[in-house]
Amino acid sequence: MSQVLTVRIDPELLSRAEARAARLGLDRAGYVRGLIQQDLERPEATVRGRFASEDLVGAFRLGGPAATNPRVREQLRQRSRAQRETHR
Repeated sequence: MSQVLTVRIDPELLSRAEARAARLGLDRAGYVRGLIQQDLERPEATVRGRFASEDLVGAFRLGGPAATNPRVREQLRQRSRAQRETHR
Protein backbone atom coordinates (compact mmCIF):
# COMPACT_ATOMS: atom_id res chain seq x y z
CA MET A 1 0.00 0.00 0.00
CA SER A 2 1.60 3.22 -1.08
CA GLN A 3 -1.13 5.84 -0.68
CA VAL A 4 -2.05 7.54 2.58
CA LEU A 5 -5.49 8.94 3.35
CA THR A 6 -5.87 11.46 6.16
CA VAL A 7 -9.34 12.18 7.49
CA ARG A 8 -10.50 14.54 10.23
CA ILE A 9 -13.10 12.85 12.41
CA ASP A 10 -15.03 13.68 15.56
CA PRO A 11 -13.34 12.04 18.59
CA GLU A 12 -16.56 10.29 19.63
CA LEU A 13 -17.05 8.82 16.16
CA LEU A 14 -13.41 7.71 16.08
CA SER A 15 -13.79 6.02 19.45
CA ARG A 16 -16.88 4.14 18.27
CA ALA A 17 -15.17 3.14 15.02
CA GLU A 18 -12.09 1.85 16.86
CA ALA A 19 -14.28 -0.16 19.22
CA ARG A 20 -16.15 -1.70 16.27
CA ALA A 21 -12.85 -2.49 14.53
CA ALA A 22 -11.56 -4.19 17.69
CA ARG A 23 -14.73 -6.28 17.97
CA LEU A 24 -14.19 -7.37 14.37
CA GLY A 25 -10.53 -8.17 15.02
CA LEU A 26 -9.30 -5.37 12.75
CA ASP A 27 -7.08 -2.38 13.21
CA ARG A 28 -8.47 1.07 12.40
CA ALA A 29 -7.00 1.17 8.89
CA GLY A 30 -8.28 -2.31 8.04
CA TYR A 31 -11.74 -1.39 9.23
CA VAL A 32 -11.82 1.79 7.12
CA ARG A 33 -10.43 -0.01 4.05
CA GLY A 34 -13.14 -2.67 4.47
CA LEU A 35 -15.89 -0.04 4.66
CA ILE A 36 -14.62 1.67 1.52
CA GLN A 37 -14.38 -1.66 -0.30
CA GLN A 38 -17.92 -2.65 0.73
CA ASP A 39 -19.28 0.68 -0.43
CA LEU A 40 -17.54 0.44 -3.79
CA GLU A 41 -18.83 -3.10 -4.38
CA ARG A 42 -22.47 -2.06 -3.89
CA PRO A 43 -24.38 -0.94 -6.95
CA GLU A 44 -24.60 2.81 -7.15
CA ALA A 45 -27.85 4.28 -5.95
CA THR A 46 -29.72 6.62 -8.21
CA VAL A 47 -28.94 10.16 -7.15
CA ARG A 48 -32.05 12.25 -6.90
CA GLY A 49 -32.05 15.93 -7.58
CA ARG A 50 -32.28 18.36 -4.73
CA PHE A 51 -35.79 18.93 -3.43
CA ALA A 52 -36.81 22.29 -4.81
CA SER A 53 -40.57 22.40 -4.75
CA GLU A 54 -42.52 25.24 -3.25
CA ASP A 55 -45.42 22.87 -2.56
CA LEU A 56 -44.60 22.68 1.15
CA VAL A 57 -44.77 26.41 1.80
CA GLY A 58 -47.27 26.83 4.60
CA ALA A 59 -47.98 23.07 4.80
CA PHE A 60 -46.33 22.58 8.21
CA ARG A 61 -46.70 24.42 11.49
CA LEU A 62 -43.16 24.99 12.72
CA GLY A 63 -43.84 27.76 15.18
CA GLY A 64 -42.35 31.17 14.58
CA PRO A 65 -41.82 32.47 11.05
CA ALA A 66 -43.54 31.07 7.96
CA ALA A 67 -42.88 27.46 6.93
CA THR A 68 -40.68 28.09 3.91
CA ASN A 69 -39.10 25.18 2.05
CA PRO A 70 -35.66 25.69 3.63
CA ARG A 71 -37.22 25.76 7.12
CA VAL A 72 -39.35 22.68 6.38
CA ARG A 73 -36.32 20.79 5.03
CA GLU A 74 -34.31 21.68 8.15
CA GLN A 75 -37.17 20.63 10.42
CA LEU A 76 -37.49 17.31 8.57
CA ARG A 77 -33.70 16.77 8.84
CA GLN A 78 -33.87 17.38 12.59
CA ARG A 79 -36.80 14.99 12.99
CA SER A 80 -35.01 12.35 10.92
CA ARG A 81 -31.84 12.69 13.05
CA ALA A 82 -33.88 12.41 16.24
CA GLN A 83 -35.62 9.26 14.97
CA ARG A 84 -32.31 7.66 13.97
CA GLU A 85 -30.84 8.38 17.39
CA THR A 86 -33.80 6.84 19.21
CA HIS A 87 -33.47 3.68 17.10
CA ARG A 88 -29.77 3.11 17.89
